Amino acid sequence: MEIIRSSPADLVRRILAGDRTAEDELVERYANGVRFVIVHSTPDPSAVEDIYQETFCLALQKIRRGEVREPERLSGFIVSLARNLMIDHFRRTARRQAREEPSGTGDLYSPEPSQLDRLLQEQRKVLARRVLASMPSERDRTVLFRFYIADDDKDRICGDLGLSSHHFNQVLCRARERFRNLLEEMDSQKK
Repeated sequence: MEIIRSSPADLVRRILAGDRTAEDELVERYANGVRFVIVHSTPDPSAVEDIYQETFCLALQKIRRGEVREPERLSGFIVSLARNLMIDHFRRTARRQAREEPSGTGDLYSPEPSQLDRLLQEQRKVLARRVLASMPSERDRTVLFRFYIADDDKDRICGDLGLSSHHFNQVLCRARERFRNLLEEMDSQKK
């Protein structure tokens, strides 16, 4: 018995109509081509599988939302998704490696701060806490402490203080300005 395959446009139409067998047919039809493109672009087997899965997931999402403008060119659409996901994977990998590896400094670079750096950092912390404690507004102190020192989540702070995200940004900006002014004032009194 001969199996009649749907045209790419018909396959898209069936997926738009909610036909799950059409989704299975799409994956089955384009699996080898997608895997070929990915395997020949990266030697990382875990990346191959992740990008393969992500390609079909994204393709089905876009088809269901009606974002395929030329259904008759479905294979090109799917391959371009795979290629774009590969490019994105390479960019993320390069950024991660750049953050993890110091560039060209060799043995001269030490990531550890020197004693002087540690001393200056400690003095800045003491001064910052002193300025924070001397701020007249309780809300300024709370917002600055929780956001910058305690590293609380912005949404949690907003919820606790009854602020919208936009209002929080305004409060934080004003509190930073008052903090900076008080810091400059304390600094000028020391001189």
